[in-house]
Amino acid sequence: MLADLHVHPMVNEWLEVTPVGIANPLLPRLAKAFANPTEVTWKSSYEAGIDVLCAAHINLFDEWLSMPTDPDPNAIAHTFRMMRLLEEELEKPEVRNYAVLAKNAQQLNSFIQVPKTGPGFRTVVVHALEGGHALGGNIDSLDEFARRGVALITVTHFFHKGIGSAANAFPYFADDNSKQPYLGLSEFGRAVVKKMEKLGIIIDVTHGTSATIADVLSEVSCPVIATHVSARTLGDHAYSLRDEHLQEIARRGGVIGVVLMPYWLSNFNSEHEALENGSLKDAVRTIRYIVKLCGPDHVGIASDFEGYIPPPKDMKCLAEIGKLQSYLDDEFGDPKITDKIMAQNTIDFLVKNWGRK
Repeated sequence: MLADLHVHPMVNEWLEVTPVGIANPLLPRLAKAFANPTEVTWKSSYEAGIDVLCAAHINLFDEWLSMPTDPDPNAIAHTFRMMRLLEEELEKPEVRNYAVLAKNAQQLNSFIQVPKTGPGFRTVVVHALEGGHALGGNIDSLDEFARRGVALITVTHFFHKGIGSAANAFPYFADDNSKQPYLGLSEFGRAVVKKMEKLGIIIDVTHGTSATIADVLSEVSCPVIATHVSARTLGDHAYSLRDEHLQEIARRGGVIGVVLMPYWLSNFNSEHEALENGSLKDAVRTIRYIVKLCGPDHVGIASDFEGYIPPPKDMKCLAEIGKLQSYLDDEFGDPKITDKIMAQNTIDFLVKNWGRK
């Protein structure tokens, strides 16, 4: 059904236990009520037959309120706390019948073989980090993140954080350092991606500027991934990937995850217009384009749901992913291609490249 390359199933719970959230408990409640329009639950994901959720750990308050270019040394401890929170959640009696955590590619491959019609089926959850700021400026923390079962890391996010230039991703505010998109990776960032390659942590180039992406591709030879992106040919945003980068990711055996946020997928005149008119058809259009550019074996899906993004007008809950599946069946007329895009390409990539050294 679906292997979601980038989703935030516990972002509201994480915000509640951040230092900022504890000091200002009203902030997480307001964020959940007014800024998070999508829904992801363990039970509904399981009942929909969703195969894999790459749970992206992000601490928005800590990232935005700490120094924009200096890594927070407390970020490592905060990220481990988020990982523990997810692990404890999945051990709860009311959750463990619906979802299970995979801490390495072997576990993922084993869990994914369980038939959906059998009693042992559960949605497989994988640790992912959104933003290299989680390293707290300490490259040695990568060893512990690898040991603890982190499958992939998005190298940059909203801010430079001493790692690499970040693309302007939101229409709401100018992301810090987006005024210098030509900077690319810092020396520390180059060392980070090299060590990620050595440890077998998958490198995600999403949120990087074109210069950052080019630097990543020049520093490592391993397959890389773009978990939740769009194509700049169709949506002319700094966040979107150029054709040559999409093609190079595919050439190396990587996967391009198409995000389900219409604003990024097309050239709407405004965010308001995207909210009113953006739909899953925008995602299908982008998928069709990348399939033509890169082939059907290198495309995946990334909802980014519960990540504080405006969703397609015809899909608010991840469990409604069957709508996209139907659109893709109609578009390609081949269930095998739909299955590759929806799940199999991502599963095959993770099994093959997670822990690869």
